[in-house]
Amino acid sequence: MKSGKKIITALLLFACILSGIILAYTPPFVPNKISTGSELDSIIQLTFNEAGLERNQIRTYTVEIDTSFTRKVYRVRVPSSFSKTSFHVELHQRLYPLELTTPSSVTFPEKDMNIYIEHEGTIFRTIRLITDYSNQNGE
Repeated sequence: MKSGKKIITALLLFACILSGIILAYTPPFVPNKISTGSELDSIIQLTFNEAGLERNQIRTYTVEIDTSFTRKVYRVRVPSSFSKTSFHVELHQRLYPLELTTPSSVTFPEKDMNIYIEHEGTIFRTIRLITDYSNQNGE
């Protein structure tokens, strides 16, 4: 019985030492960062493409916030069958590792969604998903 306790103690000690060595030699997690607006726009466009959105559904314009900062806004017409929530989740999963958050708001009764891409309280892009009831097939 005493030799069993010694073996378990030795195995636990070995596991702790091995864990400490692995922890000491593992590089710290450094998330990727986006350094330009065009990189962010490329990620947004990739998400649009994977969601099956076509160029003719997407309009972009720029809003001047102040004399030194402008924000790009994407206005996207989507059919009522389009899942805005799924799109939002997909975009969030792409941007979260880059330390960008994607809070959103929904306007009723239209059920339009505004997604804000922000970092530390500054909004860099807005995606407005506008329900297009006149075009149910998304064409």
